[in-house]
Amino acid sequence: MPTQATTAPAAIAPSPHRRWGRWLLVGLGLLVVGFALAIWLGLDPWLRRTLEKQVAQKTHGQYQLTISRLKTNLWARTLHLRGVALHPTPRPLADTLPRVQLRLARLDLSGVGLLALLRRQTVPVDSLTLDSLQVAVLALARRPAPHPTPPFYQQLPVRLGYLALRHAGGSWGPAAAPVAQLPSAEVVAHEVLFTSAGATDTQRLAFAAAWQVLLRYPRGQVGGHTLALAKARFSTQRKSLVLDSVSIEPPAPRQGKPGATQVALLLPHLRFTRLRAATWQHQHRFRADSLVVQQPRLAFRPPVVAPPPLWQLIAPLARRADISHLLINDAFMAITGLRHQPVARHIYAAGHAIRVDSLGGQADQGRVLYARNWTARSGRLTAVFQAPAYPASIERVALDTKAGTLRLTGLALRPVFSPAQLNQRSGHQTTQLRVYMTELRAQGLDFGLLSDHSHVRIARLTAESPWIGLSSDGRGPLGKRPSVITPEAMRKLHLHMEVGRLDLRNGTIATRYRGIETPRVGTLNINRLNATLRNVSNNPRHQTMTHPLTGSATAYVQGRSYLQVHLTAPLLDPEGRHHLWGSFGASPLSILNPMVTPTKLLAFKSGEVQRIAFDMQASRRGVAGTMWASYTDLKIEFFKYKEGELKKPLFTRLTNGLLNGLVIRDNNPRPSGRFVTGDMRTRREPRNSVFSAWRQGLISGGLHSVGVPQKMAQKLSQSQKTVPLP
Repeated sequence: MPTQATTAPAAIAPSPHRRWGRWLLVGLGLLVVGFALAIWLGLDPWLRRTLEKQVAQKTHGQYQLTISRLKTNLWARTLHLRGVALHPTPRPLADTLPRVQLRLARLDLSGVGLLALLRRQTVPVDSLTLDSLQVAVLALARRPAPHPTPPFYQQLPVRLGYLALRHAGGSWGPAAAPVAQLPSAEVVAHEVLFTSAGATDTQRLAFAAAWQVLLRYPRGQVGGHTLALAKARFSTQRKSLVLDSVSIEPPAPRQGKPGATQVALLLPHLRFTRLRAATWQHQHRFRADSLVVQQPRLAFRPPVVAPPPLWQLIAPLARRADISHLLINDAFMAITGLRHQPVARHIYAAGHAIRVDSLGGQADQGRVLYARNWTARSGRLTAVFQAPAYPASIERVALDTKAGTLRLTGLALRPVFSPAQLNQRSGHQTTQLRVYMTELRAQGLDFGLLSDHSHVRIARLTAESPWIGLSSDGRGPLGKRPSVITPEAMRKLHLHMEVGRLDLRNGTIATRYRGIETPRVGTLNINRLNATLRNVSNNPRHQTMTHPLTGSATAYVQGRSYLQVHLTAPLLDPEGRHHLWGSFGASPLSILNPMVTPTKLLAFKSGEVQRIAFDMQASRRGVAGTMWASYTDLKIEFFKYKEGELKKPLFTRLTNGLLNGLVIRDNNPRPSGRFVTGDMRTRREPRNSVFSAWRQGLISGGLHSVGVPQKMAQKLSQSQKTVPLP
């Protein structure tokens, strides 16, 4: 018992070590609580001051950052900023950074990996959301930084699961007159690897695995032009880029660079599909499966100096561009600033396997305008020649570069001025031209040669039902320039042309001529014209003296006399030598009266032709040849024009009697059986077309064959009596 009594108090007495342990735990608890309170009360202000101070230090005093509110939650690993503003200082010591103003309403950061941040490892972040960001780039840096720093992704690598930018906007240029503006933008990115590995990952675009971008109403100035669009949508998941309501406005009159390109464009819709945006970034190669352009309206003024090829123009953006299919739907295009004022409507075009680079632009790659093949069709095309004298139009156009075909339907050239008005405008005699053609078809057209070298090479060209009207007024002097409608003019043609075969089917040539004797107009028609020309070329390798142009034609003169003609012409002969021969069938000579009576005051009173054959050699100097005319009962009569009527006064009747009795052979061959030929000899007038030379030769041979002395026949055929302009 005594033993128990003495040992009990010692057993329950507290140990000194245990008392110190309790106080240690209490102290540590108080320390943790105090530290937590310090962090709770002082971390946010300290972090805000640190961020503002770091911006000033890192930019060498060029920028100032202000944050209205900063709140952290270490337990939730979140950071929230409100009222963030970044603006350049008024007078910075250095000027190595662009002048940028930034305002951000709110920033929310969640899921921050604090341990990785402290260890300076790649920081995982769940999401980053920026709301109401406004950025104004006032000016670029005037000089580079003296000590370039490594990229930011190397200084602070981040792995971000989700990035969102909402209600963003910005501008570029001075605040009073910005060069570019973006009122609204929405951006979303997924799986952003903001590291060196993410920068080189060829499957990522700008560090992210996926992007969605929506821009509204961006506007900017480029080369004096104003560019704007209503909406731009980009998605790497859908691999698409869509632009809505694109517009380009040219500089105002007397503004912009003189002689530079001017473009006015309205484009309702443009869409790229299967766009490889990551390839564009990492390989500097633009690739897309298709590009669809809807209803563009383009007015284009070409520059005075030809621009570089397209592949050089896009070189700063991509070293190569590949588009599998390009579709243009219902386009309108007008080329301004040219005398011809060409306009094309309702254009539908499709290009396949387009490759734009130095190799794709070479002629030997089997491409036309960088594409393997183009198919196109259009509505009405219009232009003006010798503006404003000759408006021209084509109702429809269709082409296929792979098949080498081109079809023009409904061609028309309609003169505005009468022949007399044309003479007055030019100061000399001018033939009025009017053309209608049902269709013009080209087969075997080398589009590559045409686009690369402006050389025309066609295997076969067919003109269906052409109607050509030639109207002239004989009052006024001849022009001073040589005619371009001659064989020798082919040598001076800048355009290289090679047409293997040219066919003209069921054509008509209607001529009208107002002479100097009377105000009446003479008419002569050649219809049911079918012609074929071969080797229509100015290529010296194909056009030679031994391999000239050859041709043949058949037609009816005034619908009665069958005409057959053959031609050989070495088009590059500087002397313009060529050979024309043919024949006229049976018909009354009176079919010529609608032309010769109003213009020459002459009529064939009677006469029946059985056959007329001719063989003509022509050159720049003149025409020589022989005519064989078989006819019977030839009688002619002359008239006088007085008081608006054709009359035969006494002296004229006496002259007609003497002429028919003493000069004109009324039959050929003669009753004795002797056949008289006529010499076709006439001087060539270089200011007239080759058709005038042929006509003069036929007239001189015809007059000589009926009995008119050769010198007189030659003089009459080339008579150039002129009167003043009306």
